[in-house]
Amino acid sequence: MKIRKHIPRVHFITQDHPGKSHQQLALEACRAGVDLVQLRPKNRPYSEILDIAVETQQICKEYGATFIVNDHLEIAKEINADGVHLGKSDTDHSIARELLGNEKIIGGTAYNEKEALLLRSMGIVDYIGLGTFRKTRTKPEITEFLSLERIGALVESLDQFNGSSMPILVIGGVRLNDIKPLLSKGVYGIAIASLINHSEDKFHTVKEVYKNFKQ
Repeated sequence: MKIRKHIPRVHFITQDHPGKSHQQLALEACRAGVDLVQLRPKNRPYSEILDIAVETQQICKEYGATFIVNDHLEIAKEINADGVHLGKSDTDHSIARELLGNEKIIGGTAYNEKEALLLRSMGIVDYIGLGTFRKTRTKPEITEFLSLERIGALVESLDQFNGSSMPILVIGGVRLNDIKPLLSKGVYGIAIASLINHSEDKFHTVKEVYKNFKQ
């Protein structure tokens, strides 16, 4: 039986950042008020990612933030993270559910309607990270982008799939002035990295992000 979970509407994602570790980025974002951190270190040895994950998880616990790991299912399992986010080329979602159990959050990535509907039909993921909205530093290889109109149509088709809603979080270069238009199309939330990581005033930026949801 699938357990209904609380999925925060703003997902903060760490990224490789000059002069700052993933732990530092997570700490600054948590201090500023984010309530979910997705750890996304790339191209590092397993042992190094494990150490980063343990430290970041502790930061999240101190601030009461949900902690999920991007890609690394084994690490999410080993440290008992709150969940995992898996891309297309990562471990199969059914394997993740079997390994983590029903109580953990599992997210999946979709880049178009076909992929989103497939994830929806599987009945495994708790939310879908839908992209890419705009060109972004974290995914420079992506060349296809989703317009507001296309996102709105996709959200509607997903909601009609079996009569229940699936949280859709748009990812990919989302800016502050994009949030209200995205929400008007039925989007549940956003996943953001550079918007916060490159902000000179993270408290103000996070406050403005959440203000859009309150309004």
